Order: sequence, then structure tokens, then C-alpha cells
Amino acid sequence: MKYSTEKLLERLESDLLSERAAIKIYWSQVERVRDPDIALLLKSIANVEANHAAILAKAIRSLGGKPPSNLPVEEEGIMALVNEMKTDGDLLRLNIVLEDMAVQAYRQDAVACPDPEIEQVLERIMTDEMDHSQRFLDALYQIKGREVDRDEDPLAVFDVALDKGVKRLGRPWLEMLMSGVIGAIHVTFGAVAMAAAAGALDSKTNPKVAALVGALFFPIGFVLLKLSQSELFTENFLIPVVPIIEKKLPLWTLGRLWSLSLLGNLLGAIIFALIVWAGGSMVLGSLPVHHLLELAHFKMTRPFVGTLVSAVFAGAIITTMTWLVLATKSDMTKLMAIWSCIFVMAIGSFTHVVVSTSEVLLGVVYGAKVTFGQWFVKLFVPASIGNLLGGMFLIALLHYLQVLHSRKAQALYLERRDAALEKVIRERLRL
Repeated sequence: MKYSTEKLLERLESDLLSERAAIKIYWSQVERVRDPDIALLLKSIANVEANHAAILAKAIRSLGGKPPSNLPVEEEGIMALVNEMKTDGDLLRLNIVLEDMAVQAYRQDAVACPDPEIEQVLERIMTDEMDHSQRFLDALYQIKGREVDRDEDPLAVFDVALDKGVKRLGRPWLEMLMSGVIGAIHVTFGAVAMAAAAGALDSKTNPKVAALVGALFFPIGFVLLKLSQSELFTENFLIPVVPIIEKKLPLWTLGRLWSLSLLGNLLGAIIFALIVWAGGSMVLGSLPVHHLLELAHFKMTRPFVGTLVSAVFAGAIITTMTWLVLATKSDMTKLMAIWSCIFVMAIGSFTHVVVSTSEVLLGVVYGAKVTFGQWFVKLFVPASIGNLLGGMFLIALLHYLQVLHSRKAQALYLERRDAALEKVIRERLRL
């Protein structure tokens, strides 16, 4: 059944109001989206909607009507829904629903329009709205997997850790062992750099200043570690733990990784020390010797409880570094995170089971009197326990509690989002 002239004017006025609302709403989204390509898409479609509004106003005048100047009541409802959407993807989902409903409305108006010229106008606008829906859909597909909307979400970091953890736990045993060997060699280079930088200062320099300068160079070893994709035992208190708590892999796979990485780390520290010993006292030059002897003496004379607590802090700072590296995308930011965390560990003289073992072994090469039993009881046992407590049961556990809270908040948001989209359909709001 065809519209009467009065009904056609009423429908055209409604369409015009919807187009004007669309212009305002899309421009409001331009300020909210994070992806510049989506912002450009919204601007382009908003301009098309402005052209639609001009065409509809002309059609209304041709029928003797007067284009309305107000905005529809539904606009406030749509703006409220826009404000509910947190991510670029969800804004696109909302726009797709609204555009599809606009297509339905224009199709209905075109079929019932008694004026052939206006019918063609409505069909052209309907075609544009179909194109808008498809372009929004294409944009939604393009941003999937890019995590544009979740850079600061702990859930995104957790998901990255899950993927990396599965891969790390699934490697052959020899690769795990060799990664540990290489990792220990790299961080030992950092310990040598720290000792050499401290030793390079004149003997009259305040020892505290020498220690500060040395701590600034210590992170070099961990930069090498990260760039080479080698690993320390203490780095495995977060990433490979995630697949276990998510029940993706059995517990024994974590035990295998811990055992092999720790064994590899100790072998790497021993290999480095043996090479220095075999080459003689001048292999590393004279600069680091005094500082290495002081480190070995300090690490071996610290009380058991003191070593344990110090190791808790070392484990915490290493796991914090691991989380920060996962959470950031910029290489410069990753570098700053590594440098900051490892500087804190060095300047605080916190005990790391692998690094401290390397320092003690190099001290032994240069004359420090340390037996295997002393190392095992005074350093290895408290340092291993403390690193585990600080890394896994302090930082990693707290991050997991944070993730659980984020999951709950995300579930509530998705529930509200779906309810909002249902409201659009139920109340037949459209752009």
C-alpha cells in the first residue's frame, strides 16, 4: 500500500531527523575511537550522511513541506548507548546494527513511496546505508586480533602470557636447557660490566658512588638476555605458570621447565667461571676483580634470613619486569622497563640465585674461599626459595587476582553491551 502525501512527508521528516542524528553521533565517535583508520571511516560516512540530509530536505520542500530543525528524541538514547561502548570494536558493532535498521526503514519507505523520483532518492540512500554497514563490518574484521582496544587491559597481557607460556612449555628439553645456559652467560656479562664500571673509578672515590655507577651498567646483561630470547629460572614464575593455572597443560611440564632452566643457568654460570679460570687472572682485566671479591664476600656472609628476604625482592622485581615487557609494545619502553627493574635489583643488592651464583663463582676464581656446601646452604637454598616466593606467590599471584577482577568486569560490560544492542533492535532506533 502506497503512502499518502501526508504520510510520505512524515516519513521523510523522520528520515531527515535520523540522518542529522547520525551526523552528530558519528562525529562524536571520531573523538572516541583509538584507531585512526576507523576515525577516518567515521568522518567519511558522516559526510555522506550530511549529503543524505540535504537530499531529504530538498525532497520535503518539493512536496510543499518544511524540513524540521530539531533532533529526534531517539538521539539521546543512541548517544547514551554510544557512551556505553568501551572499545572501537563495540562501537562498530553498534553502528552495524543501526545501519542495518536504517536499510530496512529506507527499503520500506521506498516500496510505499507514491512519488517515483523520491522513490529513487530513497533507494540511493538505502544503497549508501548498505555500503556503510559493510564498511563498518570490514573495519571490525580488520581490527580483530590487533588488540587495538585492549592495550592497557591486564586481560590482554594475560592472554599474551598464555600464548607464550604454551609455546615455552612445549619446547624440547634440550632447547630449554640451552636457553638456560645462554641466559646465565648473558647476565654474567652484566655482572662483569657492573664490577668493571665500579672498579674503573679511582680508589679515592666514595664506594657508594662506585656501587651506584656499577648498578647503572648491570642491566646490560638482562638486555642481552631479552634480545637473545634466552631465559633465567626466575623468569618462569609468570609466563609458563599461566597455562598451568588455566589448565591448558599439566603441572609436570612446568616442573620440567623449572628444573631444566635452573640447571642450565647453573651450568652457564659454571662454564663462564671455568673459562675465566682457564684463561688466567687477566682475562677480565684488573678493573672488576676487587668488586667481584667484595660481592662474593657480601653474598656469602649475609645471614640465611637476610638472603631469603633479599631474594624475595629479587624474585618480585624480575617478575615485575616480565609483566612490564609483556604489557608494553614499544621497544624503547621495554628497554626502560628492563633497565629500571634491574637497576633496582642491583642497587638494592637483592639476591638472585643465578646472578649471585655467577658473582660468587667469579669471586672464587679470583681467590674467594667458598666451598660447595657453603654456597648451597647460604646462597642456593634461601635464594631459590626467596626468588620463588617473591616472583610467583607475590607478584604473579597479585597479577592473577587483578586478572580475575578484570574478567568479572569484562563479563559485566559484555552483558551491558549486549543488552544495549538488544535495546536498539527492540526500540527500532536507527541512524
